[in-house]
Amino acid sequence: MRIVILALLGFFYGPLALSAPADKDKESTYEIEAIVFENRLPELVGDELLVRDPAKAMIRGLENALIPEKIEGDSFLQPAITQALEQDGHYRVLAHLRWLQTVDAKSIAKPMRVTSVSPGELEGTIRFFMSRHLHLDVNLLFRETVAAAGSEPAANVYQISEQRKIKTQEAHYFDHPRLGVLVRVMPVEKDKGKK
Repeated sequence: MRIVILALLGFFYGPLALSAPADKDKESTYEIEAIVFENRLPELVGDELLVRDPAKAMIRGLENALIPEKIEGDSFLQPAITQALEQDGHYRVLAHLRWLQTVDAKSIAKPMRVTSVSPGELEGTIRFFMSRHLHLDVNLLFRETVAAAGSEPAANVYQISEQRKIKTQEAHYFDHPRLGVLVRVMPVEKDKGKK
């Protein structure tokens, strides 16, 4: 799985990673784009990755998370990456988000809410903040419905929770045997006409 994702990233985003960093005065606003997808390779998943008590599985602070406002214009991760994942057959895209955000300190940075099209299947947050360096904090729950013979369907619950220092102008891959998250953060140049 990792090889497929890294190959896709290298093909589509190799030139972005080599570009020069933006001027520091122009980096107060960022465009953040994220794709969350399910890995359908069952041999990679073990019992230790399941949330121990699915009934109590929840994301803290989800009720205070902001719903990202969609932005218009060309997307970098969609449709090329989503189409490649879906065509492979081993992956299913659960969510695609793209928003503009200013960077705040960790103590006041608001997380963005992540949900899937299918209600209750995926929920969580992605938080972008500054703490000496730029960071992303990904915290997601994925509920996989499993049909049990002769009984009610049950749900396996998986969680990915990772905080990472990041660089802009690169795509970052958060890996989990059941989930994958691709996030790209780009500085938005301020309109030179505005003060």
